Amino acid sequence: MSEFATNLTHPRMRRRTALVASAALGLGLLSGCGLPERVVGLHDAPVEQTSGAPYSEPAAADIVTRVLAQADRAFASADSNAKARKAILTGPALRAAEVSNRFEQEQSTLTTREAPQVLAISAGRGWPRHILATTKIASVQYLHVLLADGPTTPYKLWVSAPMLPGTSLPALPPIADGVDLVEGRDGVAASTQTVLTAYGRLLDVPTTLKSSKTVADDDAYAVALREASAAQKKALGALGTFTREHHAVAEDTLAFRLADGSAVAFGQMTRTDRLAPTAKAKRLDLPSDLAKLADTKSVTESLRLRWLMTTIMVIPTQGQATIVGVGEQLRGISGR
Repeated sequence: MSEFATNLTHPRMRRRTALVASAALGLGLLSGCGLPERVVGLHDAPVEQTSGAPYSEPAAADIVTRVLAQADRAFASADSNAKARKAILTGPALRAAEVSNRFEQEQSTLTTREAPQVLAISAGRGWPRHILATTKIASVQYLHVLLADGPTTPYKLWVSAPMLPGTSLPALPPIADGVDLVEGRDGVAASTQTVLTAYGRLLDVPTTLKSSKTVADDDAYAVALREASAAQKKALGALGTFTREHHAVAEDTLAFRLADGSAVAFGQMTRTDRLAPTAKAKRLDLPSDLAKLADTKSVTESLRLRWLMTTIMVIPTQGQATIVGVGEQLRGISGR
């Protein structure tokens, strides 16, 4: 896969941090001893800023580096190690990690991940907080979202997905300003859930939606999937049928406001591929790789493959959303 153009370069934020030593009890005792109200070196503590990013880009980068290293180990751990996975993964990332290892084509810990680049930190001092970052593995650009629910809980990896070839993001706000979340259709053309649902319907076989004003379907993933579907139907001919069905995962969507008012959004879909012999065929013989996973060399009724798709999209203020990233995982296979 070719190197992706991401337009994600931001000037690094440099901020001097004032170290304030506070001793409220000591000041209270001093004031009770009759010292003047104004004493050199003693003054009211500065009011904490309630807008902008809550901490610096280097601090966020340290968090991302640590969390991604732990997440890589969690993804590569044994299926039985659910406790370790839940300690560092949540949301879509945890759902992806719960896919059986036997369906994984590669382990993330076997590849070298470049140092992460922080793209955005959620604005304000409220909770939960998010960090949006990017890394590159073997020329593939990934986007990651980290989540911390509260001041006493550590950051976890919420989602991670690869970007598609040739895709890019519109500019994000300056890191020091922080980034806001987009709820529903607030200021954008459609909600994340609506975009996911429409996109899936466009890719169904047979299609359940011919065209959409909500989302474009000319991205690299959609083109490749349609070509694969056509090839599969041609290979089966009159001896078998092929169907494909998508469903948006109702929970766990997230969108960040971009500098131009649009949003970069994340969500997941499930996909089910089903192959079945027609009356003209007694059975469908499976290729060796599928036969090994399905634990059968042929099927007389049907073969069903279940997939999990993690999707990145850019939703404009008006017009069609575009898909800029898709990661897919085989999560189950059954034949009879």
